[in-house]
Amino acid sequence: MPDPRDIAARINSWTDKGPQGPLTLEIYPTLKCNLSCSFCDTTDRHRPPVNELSLARHLELLDEAAEIGVKRVFILGGGEPLTAKDKIEQILARTKELGMEGILTTNGVLLNNTIRSQLIETKWDEIHISIDGPTAKIHDELRGQDGAFNRTIKNICRLRGERKLAGSNLPRVALHFVLTNANWRTLPDMVKLGASLGVFRIDFDSLIAYTPDQIKLQLSPEERAKVPSIAREAMNLAEQLGIQTTLSNFLDDDNLRRGDSDIKIKTEPIDSSSPFAPAPCLKAWHYIVVQADGKISPCCVLAGEGESLRDRSLKDLWVNSEYLNNIRCSMLKGNPTDRCVECSSNILAHEADIRKHL
Repeated sequence: MPDPRDIAARINSWTDKGPQGPLTLEIYPTLKCNLSCSFCDTTDRHRPPVNELSLARHLELLDEAAEIGVKRVFILGGGEPLTAKDKIEQILARTKELGMEGILTTNGVLLNNTIRSQLIETKWDEIHISIDGPTAKIHDELRGQDGAFNRTIKNICRLRGERKLAGSNLPRVALHFVLTNANWRTLPDMVKLGASLGVFRIDFDSLIAYTPDQIKLQLSPEERAKVPSIAREAMNLAEQLGIQTTLSNFLDDDNLRRGDSDIKIKTEPIDSSSPFAPAPCLKAWHYIVVQADGKISPCCVLAGEGESLRDRSLKDLWVNSEYLNNIRCSMLKGNPTDRCVECSSNILAHEADIRKHL
């Protein structure tokens, strides 16, 4: 995760230097996906296809990002970024040519020889691979495709071997796991799987449920009550194996009810004279998401709600977006948007760390 101290320093600079550029740019090259995950609602399987930004505009966007101080590019897909075959290799290459840290999130099925070689040769920083169970049965049922688990595991093993042959430890590999009623018992086994694959971290996340398919996967109250003890077992195992995790967030029942309207964002008061101290979330001052059609937001939860940079520069929208500035004003008053309850506890924990350094 980005260092909270670096982010806090960038945010604090707004006070005496005026608007500072974001540290992280998150881009969705496409909403298309090769899988059909039952807990997902962001791909073309659920939404009408959008008029996606061209490769040329994506490359311009990366140039603009470097010019305004972006240090980190996070490439997701909304769907699967590796399905954007006409864009992804050039986007990966330009990111590293500009000297920015690169993070790619993928389901791993399409992590072919060409992409793996490029990631290793360009010293790509991190690749986050989605695995939602330690067995093919669990993972493939959730991901909607037989054979997906085996293909992903094989590609991780190939990447690991090829990386070793190249004498490199990059890209580092992390796993991402979404907790559902189909996999909540498997937390310790996921840690064991991660260790066998040589990953450095596993991000465990709670399900957000507002579609019928997602609601079917929600934990029952009885299941939620049992999660903390299993999470502690997995945490102890991860500590022994030297793997970072976000399992501590599963010890709080509120974090297991992500999106419930009666859950409030928890913010501890901080001893700071910073004008940003009242804001429960600081994303709008250090992070920007660009949807596949060019629409902006300060986070993935609000993806696609702001204006489009199809015909405006990143700098212009970062500073002058009415949408972003309204969010900033609301946050400074301690009033997050209604949809903020949908945020991941992993993100909220990181934002809390940033606030401590204001």
